[in-house]
Amino acid sequence: MFSDASLTESLARILGLYMLAGGIGLLIDPKAYDGVMENFRANPALAYISAVVVFTIGAALVTLHNQWSSWPQIIVSLIGWAALVEGILMLAVRRSFFALVAKIPLGMGMLRGFGVLTLVLGALYLYAGFAA
Repeated sequence: MFSDASLTESLARILGLYMLAGGIGLLIDPKAYDGVMENFRANPALAYISAVVVFTIGAALVTLHNQWSSWPQIIVSLIGWAALVEGILMLAVRRSFFALVAKIPLGMGMLRGFGVLTLVLGALYLYAGFAA
């Protein structure tokens, strides 16, 4: 599945599958995601481990794939930079970051809308990964 693909195509496929799975989860069971930010604020160890994972994924993507020549390269690179910045904020200014994120109204409608958006983006990533 991945042996004949470029780095951009492989990463787009991985990100696409990840986003499709997350989008489906948001649509099927949005209540499972309700209160996630409160759990992060209440559990510093969970927040720290999540920050390290997000930072590591972002740093790896930026280090291995900081390419801006084509739209598939741009979308993969943007995800890398977004994850890196989010990981840095989660590590450096955790309380302020989670307080800001907690102000976003995440009702069931918003979570379902985010699920649809995530599905669409996942489909675009998969298209970018398999179109070449």
